[in-house]
Amino acid sequence: MFKPKFPPRFAQFIAAGFVGTMAFEVLMTAAPMFGAPVINVALWDGSFLTLNLKFATITGLVIEIAFGTILAYLYHNWITTHLQGPYWQKGLFFGVVLWGGVMIFGLPVFDHISPLVNNGLMLAPGLFARNFGQPTALIFLAALWGFTLPLSYLDDRWGKNPA
Repeated sequence: MFKPKFPPRFAQFIAAGFVGTMAFEVLMTAAPMFGAPVINVALWDGSFLTLNLKFATITGLVIEIAFGTILAYLYHNWITTHLQGPYWQKGLFFGVVLWGGVMIFGLPVFDHISPLVNNGLMLAPGLFARNFGQPTALIFLAALWGFTLPLSYLDDRWGKNPA
C-alpha cells in the first residue's frame, strides 16, 4: 500500500501557511481604508478555475493556503539556513522578496492571463499595481509582511528540530 512521505514538520508548515494567509487576507480586505480599491486576491486566484465568483473565492482561498504552506516550507529550508538575524528581520526580508516578485513578475503576467481581466470583469493591475493607484503597491507590501512575519515568528518559535 502506498503511504505518502511528508517532510518533517509538515503540520507546522500548514499551520504557519494558514496563519500567514489569514493575516494577508485581513490586511488586503482593509485596503479600501487606505485609499486602495477592493482587492480580493482569493477571487483573483480562484478565477483561473471558474468564473462563478462565490466558488472562485472559496477555491482561491484554498489555493492561497496551499501556496502559503509551500512558502512556509521554502522559508524554513532557504531563508533560515542562508540568513542570520532575528526572526522579524528575516520575515521582513522574505516579504520584500515576495513583494518584488509579485510587483515585477506576478501582476504583469496576471494582466495577460487572468480570466477576470480578459473578460472585462476587472481592470488590469499593471506593473507595481499602477492602474490601481499609488497606495496599492504599499498595501501589497504591508499585507505580504503580514504574511511573512507570523510565518517567520512561528518558524523561529518551533525551532529547526522536527516536532
